[in-house]
Amino acid sequence: MSERTAEEYVEAIGTLEEREYPVSTSSIANTLGLSLTSVSEMLQRLSKKGLVNYTPYGGASLTEKGRGRFLKLTRRHRLWEVFLNKYLGIGWEDVYEHACSLEHCTSDLVAEKLDEFLGRPEFCPHGSHIPNRDFKLPKVSDIPLVDLELGRVGKISKVVIESNSEFLRYLTSLGLLPGTRVKIADIAPFGGPLTIEVNNSTKAIGRETASLIRVEPI
Repeated sequence: MSERTAEEYVEAIGTLEEREYPVSTSSIANTLGLSLTSVSEMLQRLSKKGLVNYTPYGGASLTEKGRGRFLKLTRRHRLWEVFLNKYLGIGWEDVYEHACSLEHCTSDLVAEKLDEFLGRPEFCPHGSHIPNRDFKLPKVSDIPLVDLELGRVGKISKVVIESNSEFLRYLTSLGLLPGTRVKIADIAPFGGPLTIEVNNSTKAIGRETASLIRVEPI
């Protein structure tokens, strides 16, 4: 098992833990594009290394050691996203893949110098907090857009799925970017779409899409 492979699994599990806990083997397999058998075997190896807690058919979660590794990788990844977006002009839709390659070959010294060069940014282009130098994240009070009450206004804080460029382009076309204010104008019954007001226009979005957008209620 290569170090990069282990890190990719740790990142996948840490990211998925924001939506489900413990993380199912099928979710990890879908995220990494691997078979269930391959994922199960790797989770057993990562469990022996003390990075994950894994129960067959019960899912996986990061240990304290694994969580520390995840936050370290996340810090490097999001710093590179800021650099690629701000200084190289790469859109928020495309920075994720490039940052994935860079994070694995970034030393602690380079990460610290990059953070200093960027002015110690707090957020990545997708609105997610960047872990600080102690590899800690602040507590947040945002909620999924789908849970915002009818008539309420919220400010988009972040997008949960950062790796799907087509999804991010779709959000861009709707004007649903971090920092944008949205209002719930209507909620269709029986699991139907939400009607939202954004940038002086009205748009309908599905509940699944709304569940992947986090907002701070205003």
